Amino acid sequence: MAAPDGLIRLNLGCGLQTPRGWVNIDGSWNARLAKFPNLRKIAAAVHLLSSDKAAIPWSSNVFIHDIRKPLPFADGSVSAVFASHVLEHLYRVEAQQLIRESLRVLCSGGILRLIVPDLQAIVEEYCTRRRQDQSQGDSQSPADVLNQRLLMRDPSPPKRNFLSRIYDSLNDFHSHKWMYDAQSLTTLLLSAGFTDIQRKTSGDSLIENIAAVEDPSRILNGVCIEARKPALP
Repeated sequence: MAAPDGLIRLNLGCGLQTPRGWVNIDGSWNARLAKFPNLRKIAAAVHLLSSDKAAIPWSSNVFIHDIRKPLPFADGSVSAVFASHVLEHLYRVEAQQLIRESLRVLCSGGILRLIVPDLQAIVEEYCTRRRQDQSQGDSQSPADVLNQRLLMRDPSPPKRNFLSRIYDSLNDFHSHKWMYDAQSLTTLLLSAGFTDIQRKTSGDSLIENIAAVEDPSRILNGVCIEARKPALP
């Protein structure tokens, strides 16, 4: 949906957050199957889609696109780009490409808002748990907790059939590929050409009515950064 000025707003990796007034983009198989309810039922029946994933109420109005590929929008046609807990699911080179694409499609002065898990907070939690473990003992290893928080991989491989393994290999969006703290994310944005980079809290945004698209709980123990595309001289 375009604004009165003709510009659109992109919600990348939208998942279940599909508010009006945004182009809600997702390339996962869950989003694709939501457009074909009968095929979704068949996938669940043959255990290609797990029962818990099949029960998730995905919207059929999602714009299907693999964000690892160039964004299918014209230069300068977008006023805002929002991506919450998306960047960490991409390899770093893919994240760089997505940020460059965001810069390209944004209009002069357009805003990019990113939310990712905070690597610094996760590491500090690990260090705190290590100190407590040494002094008090703990039922769970601090290193095990760290690995769980990083979400790189599950503790054991899934025991699934051949088709399910193919599905998993094509749908490897859920594990984390690269983690960020505020400094590394800022550096990534600077290298792409963004300016006016600021750390933000929930609801604090240059994007109008950010509450419609943003889940405040996703910022807890996370990093929220906004940056601006330089204005034309």
